[in-house]
Amino acid sequence: QFPAIMNPVLDSIDAISQECQSVLEEMPANPSPEYYPVLEEFFDINQHHLNVLGIGHPSLDRLCQVTASHSLHSKLTEAGGGSCGITLLPSDTSLLFVEAAKQYLCACGFECWETKIGTPGVTLNSLSSLNTQVLHMPYQS
Repeated sequence: QFPAIMNPVLDSIDAISQECQSVLEEMPANPSPEYYPVLEEFFDINQHHLNVLGIGHPSLDRLCQVTASHSLHSKLTEAGGGSCGITLLPSDTSLLFVEAAKQYLCACGFECWETKIGTPGVTLNSLSSLNTQVLHMPYQS
């Protein structure tokens, strides 16, 4: 409805995505903690832009508030049709800290799943793509 306002926001989201991709591509070769504050800022800016576009939700704002109270940064992700958020955990985050944050999030009504950046997500394999050994493996529940 307001292209002069919304197009620059979309351009900024695109620039953030490209910058994140550059940082994430550099991280495996040089796993420096210096990258995390940059990614955290990108998460925050991106989340604000998504709210400007009207695709945020009060529950995701609450998620961002809860994680910010634990010095973590979160944003909406399109997983789950937009009803999921992602929280960045710097590599030096202690497991006890992560568990405490997860417990607090669960107490606030959120569900938590851990994943890693750069790993495959959900994949769909057709039967024809599976090798014969896999097709003939017995099913165990």
